[in-house]
Amino acid sequence: MPPPTGRRTPLAALRSTGRALGAVTSRRNAARYVVGRAAGLVLVVLGVMVCVISVKGAALAAGYTGTRGTYTVEACHERYPSGADGRHTGRTVSCTGSFRADLDGDGDGAVNPFGTFHPDTVYPPGTRVPVQSGDGGTYVAAGWEQAWGDVAGVFVALPMLAAGAFCLLTGFGARWGRSFGDSWDGLPGGPVLRPLLLSVTGVGILGAAVFVFLQHYG
Repeated sequence: MPPPTGRRTPLAALRSTGRALGAVTSRRNAARYVVGRAAGLVLVVLGVMVCVISVKGAALAAGYTGTRGTYTVEACHERYPSGADGRHTGRTVSCTGSFRADLDGDGDGAVNPFGTFHPDTVYPPGTRVPVQSGDGGTYVAAGWEQAWGDVAGVFVALPMLAAGAFCLLTGFGARWGRSFGDSWDGLPGGPVLRPLLLSVTGVGILGAAVFVFLQHYG
């Protein structure tokens, strides 16, 4: 005899429960991939921002953009900002003075007496420093030494971009999500993208390491 209407057999109940659990698991997996891809998008955006800022700073310091001139220092002050735990988190130098544009190589350009200069060195009053003037009254020390420091920011951003692209394409990075090996094997366009991501990461790490080495031993 068929089972009474409105009642389910144990097998039907098990199947229904299995489908419900499968739907829940599917939704959780989808949510994990969304979280991983969101983290990847954040890394990509941050990496692009660091690259843009670093390239603009390097171009300014190297003289490709901005206005060349001389900054005459009136006074410099050191500051050591403190973090939440009261420890110093770094060192900043702020100098006040005036900037004279060197329009024709003779130093006879207009004078801006209100600019603030943030060098890495505390200069004594009266020091004349070759600088590049950028937008908004910003000044950076002119020369390739300063530009190389900004280029190092591009190297630092490259691994960030590679990691962000990987997470964005695979959803890797969410808690209890796919393992790195499974995500790496399932990377879309893997034969092309896997060597590309490894190359970008390697170039970034190598460039940053060379910069650190030169800073300490160069």
